[in-house]
Amino acid sequence: MNFKEGEMVITVKFGELWLRGRNRGMYVNALKNNLLVLLKGERFKLEKDYDRFIIRPSHDANMEHLRTGLSHLFGISGYEISYVTKPTLAAICKSSKILLKDKKGIKAVRINAHRSYKKFKFNSIDITRNLIKVLGDIGISPELHNFDQELFVNVTRDWAFLSMDRVKGPGGLPVGTSGRGIVLLSGGIDSPVAAWYAMKRGVEPIPVHIHGYSDAKEAMESKIPRLVEILSSYSPGTKTYYVPSHVFQMGALRSGRHELILLKAFMLRLADAIAEKEGAQAIFTGESLGQVASQTMSNLQAEQNGVKTQILRPLIGFDKQEIISIAKRIGTYDESIKPYKDVCSINSRNPVTRTDPGLMSELIKEFKIAALVKKSLKLSKIEAHSR
Repeated sequence: MNFKEGEMVITVKFGELWLRGRNRGMYVNALKNNLLVLLKGERFKLEKDYDRFIIRPSHDANMEHLRTGLSHLFGISGYEISYVTKPTLAAICKSSKILLKDKKGIKAVRINAHRSYKKFKFNSIDITRNLIKVLGDIGISPELHNFDQELFVNVTRDWAFLSMDRVKGPGGLPVGTSGRGIVLLSGGIDSPVAAWYAMKRGVEPIPVHIHGYSDAKEAMESKIPRLVEILSSYSPGTKTYYVPSHVFQMGALRSGRHELILLKAFMLRLADAIAEKEGAQAIFTGESLGQVASQTMSNLQAEQNGVKTQILRPLIGFDKQEIISIAKRIGTYDESIKPYKDVCSINSRNPVTRTDPGLMSELIKEFKIAALVKKSLKLSKIEAHSR
């Protein structure tokens, strides 16, 4: 690559996908495509350099937009805003002095030097020793522990990259590399977090929202599209299903204490039917073991009885506070806590905590859940999203 001395670039480091052996190329190509989608609208050149991408922003690029997009890009271990110089000790010392002087108020620096190209006569220790002298010349103390800034130096065969701005990436796998999955998305806190975890493991999500309105337009103008939009900042989805619940509620009106567990069974069968239609390989829910009465082991087993598509529950071992903390970190929490007419908020005075799978099968037949699913799907609305 033909860089200019002192050019600013962004080095994007691959995460675990670098260990994918013969399939590595497929993962890297998917990562590249997702990167281009998330950074759409920005002007930059993208180049591959062994185990990383190098972004060369134009002079008028929006660095904040680039940072946000990269921080949401599943499949990378991190990125650095780096300055490029020649791979010599003299050039590294000169550029480091300029870089350090630009940073105001620095009193102590930790040097982190790495020489990836091993044929140079100098090594990482030599780089560190020379940079310690540079620090002394400009009145900065070299420290291993009590430092307020870190200087990263990576020397390749053709160039050296200097950085004081390293950001950890979200890790995981590029979205789409693990297939498609149906995400049962409610208006609550848990399911958007479950969707985020599915995406982190490479799943392309298809959100399915079961709403309590007579007209899907109300649900499509509620906070649900905003939750989908936030999740799409990690990977733009293709479509969202809005399915009414009133058909089920009228059909299962006489189910009494079993109404909530029947509702969950209805939802899973809806997701099962959509999974078959969309070629999805799994259904993701936001359930956490024991968090509410319907989420006992007995009820979880009963509600999935007869569902063909595998059901995955990323939050099964999380407590509520852990889920809330993650929701705040990924940006869904503030929308999730806004008031909303959520069908999952059905309350029963005496909820059933241990449902027999045999009884559940009888109830499903008695209330003709399969027919209710079929009718509800005919009334569903699909909102398409552009990438």
